[in-house]
Amino acid sequence: SCNLTGLWDFTEYSVTIRCISVVSIFWSEWSKGKTASTEEKAPSEKVDLWRVIVSSHSSESRSVHLMWKLLNSFPPSGRILGYKIQYFPENNTALKITNISTDKKTILLLNEEAYIISITAYNSAGYSPEAILRIPSTDEKTSQIIETVRTFTTNEEVVVEWIASEPEVTEYVVEWYKELETDPFGRSWQYVSNSTNWKTNKKNFKPFICYNISVYPLYGNTVAAPYSIQTYVQEKKPSEGPVADTGIPGKNEVMIKWKEIAKDKRNGFISNYTIFYKPEDGKELNETVNSDVLQYRLKSLQANTQYTVYIMASNEAGGTSGEPKTFKTLKF
Repeated sequence: SCNLTGLWDFTEYSVTIRCISVVSIFWSEWSKGKTASTEEKAPSEKVDLWRVIVSSHSSESRSVHLMWKLLNSFPPSGRILGYKIQYFPENNTALKITNISTDKKTILLLNEEAYIISITAYNSAGYSPEAILRIPSTDEKTSQIIETVRTFTTNEEVVVEWIASEPEVTEYVVEWYKELETDPFGRSWQYVSNSTNWKTNKKNFKPFICYNISVYPLYGNTVAAPYSIQTYVQEKKPSEGPVADTGIPGKNEVMIKWKEIAKDKRNGFISNYTIFYKPEDGKELNETVNSDVLQYRLKSLQANTQYTVYIMASNEAGGTSGEPKTFKTLKF
């Protein structure tokens, strides 16, 4: 007999045997294989837990969207059967509630108190260590310790860097999602320890889409106030330009107004608008304004003259013009 050691948990093995005589130099053929599986062990690592708090119209209630994922441990210790969620008011452990879920997300409806939430994964052999998060009360204020966050993109990676005012904070969560994403469960996150930068493959972000990125400091199990920014990993010129509204012209001036381009048409951060205007049989002129300006008064126009006007919205990758409009200044 022989004891095989150093095997992985919860893994099927196939064993075959051959033999040789003490008076022979030839081995026998291999025997038929016999398969068997090693036993499961309880999960050794806690789940990777995150939350999104959505306030309701009432200050006394909110929904907490919990989501989690298993860490990529290899080999696996067993087949996960489900997850045990426990939560209770921080000041009243007697009100503990326990739920069982086979999904990797759930919604808890909580009141305004601070809560402690824990989640464990389990298989036939037992439970994983607890992953714990503290949900602050609605009137609890946390200081802003992250002073700035910036992002930049290389050929292969998206890099997020930040500066914190309290160096003793050593753990953070980076959260990112599309700006137009409305489902709290559509967010991605990653824990970062002993570092103030984070890198991920550029393929995790789609080009020409605006993303919200937030960095949260962690004090033990408590999540502090985040610092949030928006970014594009790649820009292209807007899909459409602004539509000009010429209003009622005067003799030598007119007010031009326009609306912002829809967010899904911008394809980048709008840097400025340029108003192009041209008198009939005359030279085209233009005026450029900042991205926060949505109206502009054109002055020193010729009286009793027909003009053509259009507006171009520009971002880092280029500009796109809207449809031209015509107007005629007054004679008197």
